Amino acid sequence: MPRPDRIPPGPGLRRLGVALLCAAALTSVLSACTGAPEAATRQQQPAAAPAVPGAPAAPSVPAKVSYGMPADVSALILPTSGEGTRSTQGLDAFARLAAAWAVHDCARKRGETVPDGPPPMFTRLFSVPDLDYLRAHGFGEAVDVPGAPPRTPSSAQAPAEPGPELRTCLAEGRTAGQELPRVYQALQARWFEELAPLAHDPEVLRAREGFPGCLAAHDVRAEDENAFFALVDARLQAADAQGGRRLGAVYATCMAPVEAVREPLRKQLAERFRAEHRAEIATVVTELPKRVRELEQRYRIRFSVPAL
Repeated sequence: MPRPDRIPPGPGLRRLGVALLCAAALTSVLSACTGAPEAATRQQQPAAAPAVPGAPAAPSVPAKVSYGMPADVSALILPTSGEGTRSTQGLDAFARLAAAWAVHDCARKRGETVPDGPPPMFTRLFSVPDLDYLRAHGFGEAVDVPGAPPRTPSSAQAPAEPGPELRTCLAEGRTAGQELPRVYQALQARWFEELAPLAHDPEVLRAREGFPGCLAAHDVRAEDENAFFALVDARLQAADAQGGRRLGAVYATCMAPVEAVREPLRKQLAERFRAEHRAEIATVVTELPKRVRELEQRYRIRFSVPAL
């Protein structure tokens, strides 16, 4: 189920979400629809990157990641900066990775073939944009989570409709995929609700006033952010990877003044939020590492986060 932090604020951003994140959204439902490598190679097995809808498939490249949870576990669920969201992405993706392996292991035991589907992917948070990552990689580059089961060689091997055995496996995947989010999801949802009013903060609105002029200075014809993302969407639909990278760099440059205002405001909010939710945060900080270790051992996977 999409969370508030995944919902872009305007129609242009919604269109971008269709182009950029549709495969990631499907992953939450179909991340289990993958095949199986040997356990010893799970942590090194990159999966093929999904294509932009209607576009030729992009070449598969291994994800650049770092492994292990941060020292400050609470930062996973209370990101205040773009760089900090990489750990948040890793947390969400790890749950999808566990779900994928739960379905795979169940299907193998029952002699079932799982339908082909998109692999678990890291999903960016647009409410807290990672400008450094966008500057380096641009828009449209989907990053697969390492260690996912390989995709089924042919979806023709799987039944059009899952039978009782496969439905049982899919249910196991959904259960496994919720083990981790149940620990932190309610608290994190409240945190993103706390961040939402920043969109209307006077300082933020003043910083945004320079965005159209910055776009024009970089020869990007878009009168506002919605128009900009409509342009991004068009480039991705046309499979224009170079254009997506260029627009990502322009966006990072033009949004830098806005983030320079928003990031300190987020940190101020985080201090108050931590004080108001001290007991809940302490519970998450205690439980989350234990659950991650349990899932790592059960499915022989590793917690990873995207890296530049």
